[in-house]
Amino acid sequence: MRTSFLFDHPSPCRECGKAAAKRTETYSSLEPYTGNLKVIRDDSYTFSNTKQFYLRLWDGETYIQRYGYFCSLNCTSAYANRMAATFER
Repeated sequence: MRTSFLFDHPSPCRECGKAAAKRTETYSSLEPYTGNLKVIRDDSYTFSNTKQFYLRLWDGETYIQRYGYFCSLNCTSAYANRMAATFER
């Protein structure tokens, strides 16, 4: 079952309004990154004259909500409880 949804804009959570996070990838290698993704974070370091690259990459357009249209399980359950209370009346 797929729970996360991808968006082309920072879609807000249906419960709290928090914007969707950027969909990122981690790059870890001894070789420098040469692709076309944007480097969001660079945690590279040098140890014993060897450079280790640790990068966080983003394609520049994809955002993700990890729990459907919600940012967290807390928001999902709050929304579900509110809807259940609405239908009970």
